[in-house]
Amino acid sequence: MVLIPLNNARKYYVAPNRSYFIAVSVADIVNMEGAIGEATGLFRTIRKLALKEESDFDIVKSDNLANELIENLSFLSGAATIIGFLTLLGAAIALMNILLVSVKERTREIGVSKAIGATSATIKWQFLVESIVICQIGGVLGILGGLLLGLVVAVALGGSFVIPWGWMISGVVICFVVGISAGMFPAIKASKLDPIVALRYE
Repeated sequence: MVLIPLNNARKYYVAPNRSYFIAVSVADIVNMEGAIGEATGLFRTIRKLALKEESDFDIVKSDNLANELIENLSFLSGAATIIGFLTLLGAAIALMNILLVSVKERTREIGVSKAIGATSATIKWQFLVESIVICQIGGVLGILGGLLLGLVVAVALGGSFVIPWGWMISGVVICFVVGISAGMFPAIKASKLDPIVALRYE
């Protein structure tokens, strides 16, 4: 970037449709809007624009770049949300398959439980609790990993580390919902097994 007097620029660098950028700073950020209004009025007077005419110049604030970055971050947040949803969906399907295999392997155990008085609701809740516990273990490990990574980044950048309580609570709730969703079908299947057939299962 080269800074030269405006008159010299007009004298030595004459070209059609030439644009000029004038930087203005304020001592206090509170005065920014007032400075913008003053600059706009002054420029319209210099360019002899009538009240009904639109401004033939642009005023770019220093926070435009920040706003653009925020928009990009919102796009990234949306993409991360979609990726996270697909990951949770895959994890729920995998957990459901594991529980279905568990139901098959424990068919005789389910038959014995029903034979000694366990109700269908008891069997169903047994598998649902197992599913929820598995998901919560994964959620807690993920939260601890995220906290550790955030702490390392904060220390490396010399910034402050803030514990995201809202996100942590959301993670626990989401893991609970995934556990219920993934375990419901295997739990219902296990609860509906005929005890006689289950006891004869090899």
